Amino acid sequence: MDLMRKFFFLLAILASSYHMTSAQGHRLEFNIDGLTGGDCILAHYYADQNRIVDTSQLNSKGQVIFQGKEALLNGIYLLVMPNRSYIEVVIPNGDQNFRIDLDTTLSVMNRTVHGSEENSIFIEFDQFAHQAGKEMQKLREQEEKVADDIEKKRIGDEKKIIDEKVKKKRLDVISKYPESFVAKLFRAGLEIDIPKELQGDTTGKRFEYYREHYWDNVDLTEDGLIRTPIYHRKLKYFFTKLHVQIADSILPVIDALANTLEANSSDELFKYTVWWTTKHYEDSKIMCMDRMLYHMATNYYCAGRCFWADSALVNKMCEHAKKIGPTLCNEVAPDLTMVDTTLYREVTLSKIDYPVTIMIFWDPECGHCKKEIPQIKELYDTMNAKGVQVFAIYTQGDWKSWKKYIRDNDLNWINVMDAFNKTEFRKDYNIISTPQVLVLDHEKKIRFKNAPAKNLGDICDVLLEEYKEKHGLK
Repeated sequence: MDLMRKFFFLLAILASSYHMTSAQGHRLEFNIDGLTGGDCILAHYYADQNRIVDTSQLNSKGQVIFQGKEALLNGIYLLVMPNRSYIEVVIPNGDQNFRIDLDTTLSVMNRTVHGSEENSIFIEFDQFAHQAGKEMQKLREQEEKVADDIEKKRIGDEKKIIDEKVKKKRLDVISKYPESFVAKLFRAGLEIDIPKELQGDTTGKRFEYYREHYWDNVDLTEDGLIRTPIYHRKLKYFFTKLHVQIADSILPVIDALANTLEANSSDELFKYTVWWTTKHYEDSKIMCMDRMLYHMATNYYCAGRCFWADSALVNKMCEHAKKIGPTLCNEVAPDLTMVDTTLYREVTLSKIDYPVTIMIFWDPECGHCKKEIPQIKELYDTMNAKGVQVFAIYTQGDWKSWKKYIRDNDLNWINVMDAFNKTEFRKDYNIISTPQVLVLDHEKKIRFKNAPAKNLGDICDVLLEEYKEKHGLK
């Protein structure tokens, strides 16, 4: 996404009017040698997006000023030029009256700071890193032309030395200015130090140590980190790369992090963490991850912890959680008693005594049903004798058409319908479209939801093996 699209992209739930702290105000002056006229933008990072804070016009001397009676929220800000090129500046708490001189190249080497210790630190490091980068590029170019192994090793060693110098410079800033925002930013980007005894570990202990100490270098009391790119990157990596994508494994981790942020009164980090995890797992294509949305809705939005959410959003989240709650994976399926094709004989779900039951909510007129039902029929014919039953619920009211389709397609499994409106199956199972497919174990717990018909065979095999093992069968 290009820079300007980022500027105008507003996260739907997080969007709110820009606010500032009521402190001593701010005055940011930028003198751009060689540039006159045009509008400049002041923006700040927000997670993986950007938010515009202010606009101001360059005067004939190349000067642009942003000022106001209230202090800006701390973070990393962007001064965006009329041609949409930009530089980064630090806006710390209590250090918001300064001047930066630069030229149209925007090179950090041609940049000077007046009146801001934090920006002086930030730019000095950038200048050091810029020079190191130039040296590194030269070495890379040499390395591409060299064939001799000894010379390659020498160049490799020089690259390592440069890399270590940059790391040391970053650590020096952290050590010398530990309470500065720049130090907090640099510290958050440090890798976790792995104890020597674990560095060669292949048993998983090294990974567990890394995951357990992942947030050690991040100041989780510093809300300003949300106005940098780093917190979003770390949050996303933590949940998507360091944890198995199973709801029961991830939910305690979300709660632990959110509870820490809430206890720290880190409102912005808490808000983003809850919002991002809710949205990320709501969009997940992984089966059974609706438990994530249920948990987040119930334990955060409906519990009154989401101070940024209006009543309409909270009500929507709570209503949706109520709808999906009964049919979450590993919950016992709501019991149903319906009549079969005779319209006299009743069949009750809980009394179906099979190791595996496939529940299908379907309609012969549904286009997708017409594709899935024949495949499930083929599966049933091969696996019914092994312990798989199908409990197929017709969702409409055309009894004759339903019976005809069953006869024409030899659907000799359990076929039922709510002919006399005695159940609330649509509400209990949140049926808003067809087909809906649930796979139940012997205890009628929902184990899989809406898996494609082509995958049902493998799923049934797993549950049948589980049943045999549990009951000591061969």
